[in-house]
Amino acid sequence: MNHATTPKGEKLIVLTEAEYQALTEDATDIALANAARAADAGAPVLDAATMKAVLAGTIHPLTAWRKAAGLSQAALAERSGTRAATINEIEAGKVDPRISTLKAIAAALRVDIDDIIA
Repeated sequence: MNHATTPKGEKLIVLTEAEYQALTEDATDIALANAARAADAGAPVLDAATMKAVLAGTIHPLTAWRKAAGLSQAALAERSGTRAATINEIEAGKVDPRISTLKAIAAALRVDIDDIIA
């Protein structure tokens, strides 16, 4: 990076092409990260202990995400347009829900379908 001055005395910074490319890539990465943060604002987050329990199979992923969102089964059912009994049966592993049901539940929780499938 070099410095220069215009005839009016304004300071300029001269960058190599590589420096410019690195700077614009960083700016793009920052913009993408900020957009992702904004899109995820308010979405639930699993703590490490809960994530370990999900991975160990001691808690159903849907149960973990529902609790992380601070919702009861009834509240999640209402928010997703499903029945509370359906939420209960999914969490208990008693049913293999339809994709449309999983989509509705995932959307209500603001997570991906993959996050709630055991």
